[in-house]
Amino acid sequence: MSIFHFKEFSICQSENAQKIGTDSMLLGAWTSPGHQRILDIGTGTGILALMMAQKNPSSVITAIEPVATNFNEAVNNFNASKYSHQILAIQTELQQFGAVEKFDLIICNPPYFNSTYLSDSDIRNQARHQTNLTTHELYECAADLLSEDGLFNLIIPANDLESHLHSAVHEDLHLQKVLFTISPDGIRKRALISVGFNEVDPQEVQMLIKDKNNQYSKEYIQLTADFYQKDLSKKH
Repeated sequence: MSIFHFKEFSICQSENAQKIGTDSMLLGAWTSPGHQRILDIGTGTGILALMMAQKNPSSVITAIEPVATNFNEAVNNFNASKYSHQILAIQTELQQFGAVEKFDLIICNPPYFNSTYLSDSDIRNQARHQTNLTTHELYECAADLLSEDGLFNLIIPANDLESHLHSAVHEDLHLQKVLFTISPDGIRKRALISVGFNEVDPQEVQMLIKDKNNQYSKEYIQLTADFYQKDLSKKH
């Protein structure tokens, strides 16, 4: 059984096609606290929902997931945690999901790739490719579910930023802030973006995750310090 232990909870990821990685850790740690109604789109193992529960002790979190095996594993992870009372898991596709009250935070680690390079695993394809949820649908649904002053936070490849912002603006969602992760040679790898209905001058920063010696940067260690159980400053 594959189990990943954090400071405040543990994640079993035996069944999920997408294992816990730096992307989810970055997004969860980067997202600011202070939210009451939170939606986690495509919860997978449940990692982002649990990170949001830890950051927002009084929040109510809805975690949706369309794949049955992923959903069941996420539910088990929620039930095994001390945050189970905060999280409602629903097995559904985003396009079929509706809510009476709007969310003040929506968070998502979306499928990255188009359907050009598919694997033999349908579940892995659904997790990694835009086979069931297009970028346009993602922003259309998020805009419908987001409160007037709410934020939609997600992580994407840096070279997809323009197309994502185009879809966002089409739904009257504007960039609030962006964090670019960079490689040791300065190439932008990921973009963590926060969009909302308010028009502001967006904040832009960048962060090195690992140096040329494959060691985590001080900035990344500090950002994720509340979650990792292991000491990232040491070589593993």
